[in-house]
Amino acid sequence: MTQHFVELTAPTRLMAKVAFARSAGVAGDITLVLPRTPDEEIGRVHRLVTAARKALGAVSIPFQIVEIDEAIRLATSADPSRTLVIDLDLLRHEDIGLLESACGSSSQVIGYKLRQNPSKATAAIFARGDSNAALAGTVVRRLTEAGVVDRTSFVYVTHAGESATVDDSVLEAYGKVKAELPQARLAIEQAEDRVESAIEPGSRQYGLLVLGLPQHPGKHSVTKHLLAQVTAGLLRTTAVFVYARGAELEQLSAATNVIEPWILKNTFSHDEFADIDRLLQAKRDRHVSISLILPALNEEKTVGQVIDAFKGPLMDERPLLDEIILVDSNSSDNTREIATARGIPVYVHQQVRPDLGAYAGKGEAMWKALFVASGDILVFVDTDLFNPHPSLVTGLVGPLLLDDRLSFIKGFYRRPVRVVNEFVEVGGGRVTELTARPLLNLWYPELGGLFQPLAGTIAARAAVLRELHFLTGYGVEIGHVIEYVRKYGIEGLAQSELGEVIHRNQPLEALSKMSFQVLEAFFQLSHGLLAPGMADRMNGVLRQPFLSDTGFTLFQTRLGQEMRPPVSSVPPFDPAASGALAT
Repeated sequence: MTQHFVELTAPTRLMAKVAFARSAGVAGDITLVLPRTPDEEIGRVHRLVTAARKALGAVSIPFQIVEIDEAIRLATSADPSRTLVIDLDLLRHEDIGLLESACGSSSQVIGYKLRQNPSKATAAIFARGDSNAALAGTVVRRLTEAGVVDRTSFVYVTHAGESATVDDSVLEAYGKVKAELPQARLAIEQAEDRVESAIEPGSRQYGLLVLGLPQHPGKHSVTKHLLAQVTAGLLRTTAVFVYARGAELEQLSAATNVIEPWILKNTFSHDEFADIDRLLQAKRDRHVSISLILPALNEEKTVGQVIDAFKGPLMDERPLLDEIILVDSNSSDNTREIATARGIPVYVHQQVRPDLGAYAGKGEAMWKALFVASGDILVFVDTDLFNPHPSLVTGLVGPLLLDDRLSFIKGFYRRPVRVVNEFVEVGGGRVTELTARPLLNLWYPELGGLFQPLAGTIAARAAVLRELHFLTGYGVEIGHVIEYVRKYGIEGLAQSELGEVIHRNQPLEALSKMSFQVLEAFFQLSHGLLAPGMADRMNGVLRQPFLSDTGFTLFQTRLGQEMRPPVSSVPPFDPAASGALAT
C-alpha cells in the first residue's frame, strides 16, 4: 500500500507532483494536507480545495483532506509494510516532524522536492547503505523507464587529500544500484571541507539528486543540513530522499507471521540515536538512571580506551550515563589499576556477595554486577574492543529511552576477523552460525530474526534482568533470550545495529568450549525438549583430542555451568559485611 502526503496547492503544481510520484512507481491514495491558515485566508484555501477536488476527480484518484497534525498521526500509524511518499513542500524550516514520523513508523519512505526540470534529466545517487541504495536505484530506474531520467551516476564523496580508494561498503551499495540500473556509472568527487559541500554543487550539475535518509537525522548531520537547504528552496533541482528500513528488513525476515512484523518494528540502527540531546531529554522525561557495566578479565591492552570512549562524551560532557563500573574477574594484569586511574569504581566479582559463593565465567560477573549497579537501565559492553565508540551505548539505550514498550535490547554488528595484518569479513560469530542459530530456528522460530543472539553487548531495564536466571559461563546470552521470550513474549525484545566492532578473536578450540556451554544452556532452559531428568544427566566435561606427528593428546576441560537464580529472589544482605569492595 502507498500513501502520498502532498501539500494543497494550485492544480497545475499539484498534478505535477502526482505525475512525478507515478513516474517513480509510487502512486497511491492522496492525502491532501491543509496549510495552517489565518481566518482571513480561509476563502483562498477553500478555492484551492475546490480546484484540487476537480483536478483529482477528473483522473479518478482517491484522496482525503487533513490538517498537518492528522497527517503526522496517519504517517505514524497503520501497516509498517506501507510506502509513504512525502511532499517536502510540507516541511517548514526546522520542522521535519512529518518526515520523522513517517520514518519512525518503520515504513518505506520517499520524500521529494519537485523542481521544473528538463524532460530528460541526469541523476546523481548519493545514497549510502545497502537498503537505501537499492531503493534509490529502484526509484531512478522507474523514472528512467518513464522518460524522466536520462543518465545516472552513483557519486562517492571523499575529503580533499584523502585516498580515493572506494571501500567495500560503497562498492556493495553501488552493486545494489547497478542491479537496478546497469548503465549507472561510479563517480568520485572530493569535498573541500564538509561532505555537503560536494553535494550542493550537484544541484547545478544534475537534474535529480537522490540521497539516503536516516530515521532520525542528527542535529548537525549532513542530512539535516541538506533538508534545510531543500525546504528553504536553495537547491535548484529536484531532490529525492529515500528511507528503506522496512524494505531491507522485509527481505531479511523469515516468511512467518511472527518474525516479519517483529523484525520490521524491533530492529534499529545506532544512527537513529546519534542526537545525544534528544536522548538526554527522553531520560529526563522518564526520570531514569543509566549504568554502564564493563566486565573484564585481563584486558589491560584495551580497557583504557574503552573507558575513555564512553566516559568523556557520555558522562563528563553530557550526563547520559550516571555511572560506569568495571566488574573484574580477578585479573592478574593491570586492568583494575587502569580503570581506577580513570576514576572508575572497580568491583572484583569474587568479592561481591561472598555469602553467595563465586564461580568463574562472564555470566557470573554479569550476575554479580546486578548487586552493585544502581541504574534503572543497565548496559553491558565488552572491554576487549579495539574500536570503541559512544554509539555502542547510545545505540543500545536509545530504543529503551524512546519506546516504552521495549525492555531488552541486543546489539549486533559487523565483526571482521584479523587475518595476518588485515581484517576480512569471514569467520566472525562462528558459534552463532554453527550452533545458536540452527538451534533457535529449529525450536524457537520466532527468534530466527535475531542477528546475533550470543552478542554480550546489551541494554535492559534492571527490573527485567533481576527476574532472569544467569548461567555463569558463555551460555548466559542464549539463556537470556530464551527465558525472556518465555516470560515476557517477543514484543519487548529488540535489536540495534552498532556498526563495526572489532574484538579479540578466539581460536577454534576455544570456540568449541563456547559451543559446549551454549548447548548446555539451551537444553537447561528449554523446558519440555528433554525427557524429565535428562538435563541433569548432561556431561560437564569436554574432551578435545589433538593429533600431531608424535601421536595424539587428549585435553579434558570441565565446562559445566552453574545456574544463578534471579536476583529478585536472593535474600538481602548487608553490603558493608559482604566484602563487596569498590576500589
